Amino acid sequence: MFLNISSVLVVVKLSEPIPVEVDKHKLIVEAVGVISEVISNIDDDRDVLRELLSNAAAREVKAQVINIRVYESEKGLSFTVEDDGVGMNYTKDGAPGRLNKFLNVAQGKQAGYESDEFGAKGFGTKLLYNSREVIIETWDGGPFAYAAILNDPRRTVLEDKKLVDPIVKVSPQYPGLKRGTKITVKGWNDRDAVSKEWKLDELRDYFTYYTVAGYTRSRETPLPRIILGVGGSKAEIKTGFPYLTRSEKADDIRTLTFGPLEKVKKTESGKSIKVILKGGVTVDTGKFGLTDWNGGVFISVNGIPYFQWGNTNKYARRLGLTDDFVRFVAECDQLRLDLSRSSISEDETLDAFEAALDEFFEDIRGNKGFEAFYSNKRKEFKVKLQQFMTEKKDEFLSGKKHFVWWNGRKLIAEPENEYDTAALLWMLEGAGGLPFAHFQTLQYAGSPKGIDLLIDLQEDKESQKQVFAYAEIERRFSNLIRHGHDLSQMSYVFCWEIDKSHIQFGKITPTKKSYKYSYTLSDDHVMVFELKSFPGITVGASPSSDPEE
Repeated sequence: MFLNISSVLVVVKLSEPIPVEVDKHKLIVEAVGVISEVISNIDDDRDVLRELLSNAAAREVKAQVINIRVYESEKGLSFTVEDDGVGMNYTKDGAPGRLNKFLNVAQGKQAGYESDEFGAKGFGTKLLYNSREVIIETWDGGPFAYAAILNDPRRTVLEDKKLVDPIVKVSPQYPGLKRGTKITVKGWNDRDAVSKEWKLDELRDYFTYYTVAGYTRSRETPLPRIILGVGGSKAEIKTGFPYLTRSEKADDIRTLTFGPLEKVKKTESGKSIKVILKGGVTVDTGKFGLTDWNGGVFISVNGIPYFQWGNTNKYARRLGLTDDFVRFVAECDQLRLDLSRSSISEDETLDAFEAALDEFFEDIRGNKGFEAFYSNKRKEFKVKLQQFMTEKKDEFLSGKKHFVWWNGRKLIAEPENEYDTAALLWMLEGAGGLPFAHFQTLQYAGSPKGIDLLIDLQEDKESQKQVFAYAEIERRFSNLIRHGHDLSQMSYVFCWEIDKSHIQFGKITPTKKSYKYSYTLSDDHVMVFELKSFPGITVGASPSSDPEE
């Protein structure tokens, strides 16, 4: 017998309502984990200066001068950032003061608090935990001055898994006290000394192209003067992005500028995304100090040029050029940067942004002025090629040309491009000079067809042999990402040198072998070998000469 359920109706009457317990769940923000993640994945450890400089340069601070000093202290690499602005107040009760918000890791704009011009995420505060000591001294002109101290924050976060409670010292104002804020950081990023990328010239370039010092817009009030000192050297940083300028005759176009050009693109959800492009192209690369690491397309958000766009080279090539002949800035305040402000979040806004860039460069390629520029450029190249050939010959005849030597044997002139690097790799392969148990080149595909090399490689006798592995060759490692290569398509990278100060994306980590590094970008991972650090390699006019001579 089967019961037809659809024909049965059961009614249950409850005399009393079922009791329901209601409770409010308290959310816990794990700040330790957030900060540990931030300081363990810093792309460029100078970004702490970028963030502190942005804080001090904000219009709300009203600073006239910002002094930055880099030096070595008893705790290692140290620096101070000092401004003559409004200073910060501190409150024990009620609404948080400026110093309260600065010390607290989650009181930025995203947490509902008012934020200064460039301080939306409080990234600078989080970065301060990556040091051995921090002292923040500030006075806002009121009856009290404040000094906040963080003792050994890096070790406490990474080893003890907790945050340091800042010690805030309060003192009455005293004669000679100056209004403003001074931040002293000692033992930054566990570094014991001032490395090359923290030297004056390197920092000056970094400030110009990747910080608020290179502000990409006009401004009602000028940026503060920025004075940089490293060791005993000092220089004032010229503010404003170094755009190309045009001054030639119309019939002899050597430099051509564009912009501001504006496009508004719609996302799939209907949101309007505004993108502004400014910049230009030139054959006078020396005049504008253009190299492949400061050319291409820079991304600007709220006027700050945070980084070069990873696929920048494709836009230069669309114009028949390379990065070292172009310098553009693409402004879009609606782009969402990741927490470290080193890359763009992949979402529909990014899709609209890229679509706008594609159209911009299609328009430029069809511009009549660009057609004239490109025609002149081809003539210029012939002249420059002859000059280059003459200069190169004179360089070799001078006896001062630097060569790569392997165990006292001259191999090739110090690599100047990817092809020189490939030639050196093959010379070392033929001479048995590679530090591997087995290495064999199977094919050179060349970049137009994809990855450069197909190889067999066995690093050590006890390691597994990798057969038919793909490898990329670059003179400088930073070119790998700038040229838009996909890490997932390769197993190894061979480069002449690893220029750490120009690696804007991902994280590169040394290994126990002086010539071997591990590079990680998102979920992709690749091993990198630096040829200039291979055993037996020296560089100079002779096997034992100083390459700096």
